[in-house]
Amino acid sequence: MRDEVERLIGTRIDDLVKLELALYFQQHPAFVDRLEGIARRLGRDPRVVQDALSGLTECGLLECFELGSGKYVLYSYTRDTGMRTLMDGLSAAYHDDPAERTAIVKRLMGLQR
Repeated sequence: MRDEVERLIGTRIDDLVKLELALYFQQHPAFVDRLEGIARRLGRDPRVVQDALSGLTECGLLECFELGSGKYVLYSYTRDTGMRTLMDGLSAAYHDDPAERTAIVKRLMGLQR
């Protein structure tokens, strides 16, 4: 696993829900939705998704903005090209190399350092 991707896993992406969300947004960079729509799309509890969205927003992988004087809170993929490049590397490692995918999942589950 490349050093940059290694640092991304465990720091910015430190659990499987964040990994799933980060990879989803990376694969669908124009996707924008509210918490409820994202949770429904991923088949996950909105409370779990909210925590993951907050973490990914804080670390710069996602962007959050409000419409309608705060009535609608929307999430989108980062516009930061450096972060997008880093996520492209993670996506390639995860999707293209079964051994890397296993290592990533094991690390996030605390089974491997």
